[in-house]
Amino acid sequence: MKFHVAIEPSGQQYDLEDNKTILDGALAEGLMLRHSCREGTCGTCKGLVIAGEVDHGDSPEDVLSNDERAEGMALFCCARPRSDLVIHAPEVTELRGISIQQTPARVASIEKVSDDVAIVKMLLPPAHNFSYYPGQYVQVMLRDGGRRSYSMATSRLVDNQLQWHIRRMPDGHFSNHVFTALKPRDMLRLEGPYGAFYLRDNDRPMVFLASGTGMAPIRALLEQLREQGNNTRPVYLYWGGRRRQDLYLHEELLAWEAELSWLKYTPVLSGADEADAWPGRRGFVHLSVMEDISDLEAYEVYACGAPVVVDAARRDFVEKCRLIPDRFYADAFV
Repeated sequence: MKFHVAIEPSGQQYDLEDNKTILDGALAEGLMLRHSCREGTCGTCKGLVIAGEVDHGDSPEDVLSNDERAEGMALFCCARPRSDLVIHAPEVTELRGISIQQTPARVASIEKVSDDVAIVKMLLPPAHNFSYYPGQYVQVMLRDGGRRSYSMATSRLVDNQLQWHIRRMPDGHFSNHVFTALKPRDMLRLEGPYGAFYLRDNDRPMVFLASGTGMAPIRALLEQLREQGNNTRPVYLYWGGRRRQDLYLHEELLAWEAELSWLKYTPVLSGADEADAWPGRRGFVHLSVMEDISDLEAYEVYACGAPVVVDAARRDFVEKCRLIPDRFYADAFV
């Protein structure tokens, strides 16, 4: 059965099958609603159902509370229609013209830059029209029906290639495949781009916060600013890892800091030992931000990495450093 969905305040409308989520239906129609993980874990797509009924599906209670449900809130990546709907969901107008598509891609190279991180480059078909905003991600479509999400680490295609940073996870089906079996010329099927993690256009100073391979989309944002050549907004980059080897782009970022007057780079290690001989900052990366910038009211924060890091940063920056909640932009599926 199909239902009609009206989006406020943009006035956009679309028809939606009852077995599809509100978000998937919108994306299929080229309507870029705010979203990130598409799995109900981040809360980015949370919005108000003004009229109509929805099935909340697998919406986690710690992301969408019972009180919020009673008030008409829903996670649009999980909720399915049970009637015609009117929803309040600001459309991301900056992403108009970005189309979600499926495409085959061939492995161009795999560079293992640490014990558990590989930089993978994927070659798209010749003359393929694939565009994305720096900060967005694609999903690898696995043969068993599963999907894995990886952010692009460059601001645009380079030699028709996408670049990912993939960390090997102990129980990671695909990441273990990358380290043990994937090889150049292998084919994968991709879908995207997804996500509303992108630079907002204003004059506010910015904190870029990355943990581990969350550096991939942060690097794309930095490269975007570097290539524009006219950025005047201060950027305070904090990158956290456990050991020195986790900072696999350290030398590149030091070189960019020396080149770019607006960039201040602070690497932070939480588990350095004597073998690392680390002379720099130690501890949790978001606490280093708070030590340096106690008042974030005038700032924007772009964060990507482990959910525990992103969630702690969001909470502490808002509660203790006066960050305006709507100015915390995050991806937390790495």
